[in-house]
Amino acid sequence: MKKRIKSQLEILVGSKLSNIGRASNLFWLEFGEALSVIRRGKTQELAEYALNIQCSWRITKDNKILVASRDFYSPRTGLDDGNEHFEWDVQGNNRFDERIEYFIRSLKEPLTVESIDSDEFGGLKVILSNGFTLNVFPDISEDDEYSKFWRFFTRGKDSFHFVVAGNGIEKDFN
Repeated sequence: MKKRIKSQLEILVGSKLSNIGRASNLFWLEFGEALSVIRRGKTQELAEYALNIQCSWRITKDNKILVASRDFYSPRTGLDDGNEHFEWDVQGNNRFDERIEYFIRSLKEPLTVESIDSDEFGGLKVILSNGFTLNVFPDISEDDEYSKFWRFFTRGKDSFHFVVAGNGIEKDFN
């Protein structure tokens, strides 16, 4: 698994991190140059590569965690943690939204992918410029086709989805 992951994602080395965000608790990152893509009948500018993560992850620098997957479920600064009406899924409400906004604003220059590493469990390590690291680590023992940990895909002519799941690796060509 380790070799297959590295060989698929090494295409990212040298690419810039062009966008980052979330849809519910799916963490997404876009890399590379902008492409015009037609989605739902509308033309959008999207990066050529995307990484969607639905397992545990963290972004670090030096010995500090800057933002991580469980931040989705904690309120942002100023929201009452004891509030039973805290809606983590509302954009802007949670600690992830706060921390990722700060992370993006604090960057003095675009980050680029310096190297990719992986492990035999589907974990992923993306070394970025300026000392930043993205660690992705599957954290559930389910091994069925529904336990998708993360997905890497390309946009454009030769697009494909490379999916790491509990039951192994899937690769779909569109």
